[in-house]
Amino acid sequence: MTTRTLVTGGTGLIGGEVIVALAGEGRAVDALVRAGSDDEARQRLFDRLEKSPAWRPELAPLVEPVIGDTTRELFGAPAGRFADTRTIVHCAANTHFADREDEAVWTTNVTGAHTLVGVARAAARLARVVFVSTASVVTAPEGACLREDAPFAGYSNTYTRSKREAEAIVRRSGLDAVILRPSIVVSRGVRDRTMARSILWAVPIMGELGDVPIDPDTRIDIVPVDHVARAIVRLVAKPVLSHRTYHISAGEGAHRFTELCEHVIRGNPALHRIRPLGRHAKVSDRARARLLRPLGEYLPFINADVRYANERLVSEIGADGVAPSALAYLPELIGQISRREAIDEMQRP
Repeated sequence: MTTRTLVTGGTGLIGGEVIVALAGEGRAVDALVRAGSDDEARQRLFDRLEKSPAWRPELAPLVEPVIGDTTRELFGAPAGRFADTRTIVHCAANTHFADREDEAVWTTNVTGAHTLVGVARAAARLARVVFVSTASVVTAPEGACLREDAPFAGYSNTYTRSKREAEAIVRRSGLDAVILRPSIVVSRGVRDRTMARSILWAVPIMGELGDVPIDPDTRIDIVPVDHVARAIVRLVAKPVLSHRTYHISAGEGAHRFTELCEHVIRGNPALHRIRPLGRHAKVSDRARARLLRPLGEYLPFINADVRYANERLVSEIGADGVAPSALAYLPELIGQISRREAIDEMQRP
């Protein structure tokens, strides 16, 4: 009997790379996909996987799309579909920061956590649950390197509150479960411009603004998605884990905002106007205020000046737990985003 790994959110940034990494290790993967037909599910899934730099056509037989929805009972799959599942990697999430997305964010993230627990109890009873959360569930005390056992604290929005609640649901379940918290994840290597600008659109907008209300010395904890996927797969492969929560982060390797800016501007001179003035700087011009408004959803997290300790991960999986420096890849990644694309992404509903 072939044991299988179920991955939710497989058409997304992290989930897609996790599927490719698992298949690359020779593991059989079921990928939950929202679709109206088997053909649509296969098309959506493999369109995503083929954008990964690690994808090889010979991996395709190891990956099976499964039509389903993480907010439906048993993920909407037929009874018995997950009988051979030994691991569930739950990457599905709504990551919108805008408060106007409150209901959709809560439904996907919190209802999805309840459903995940139901699947593990009723349909995949031998499975370990690997729940992918976010390090930003904790953003205080400011100016610190935060450990995994720090209590929920600091600035939050609907997204981070929903992830706090989802973590609590998974913990209370009593299942064999581990919670993984990536910091800011960017799409290094993935051949998809939309994914590249999903977070990094903010940088060209800062270039338009020039002066920005950001503390120059605030640390930004960034990790590339290939590092996150590799760490997840290494943890999945271990039959026994030392902890129930791990950061996947840069830790003490997180760079200051000014250092990141210098390297980004060196590779992208058009962004030379970016100048961090401190979090309390005022923006008076109406046009500049319009640009700053969507950035406001991110500024409290940027100015928190926190990084997330990764010693647990490094102790568990060795060198694969050490994140590469953002200086090595961020300028090129930001260079993929045009001014027009950044503004379009900023205005996206």
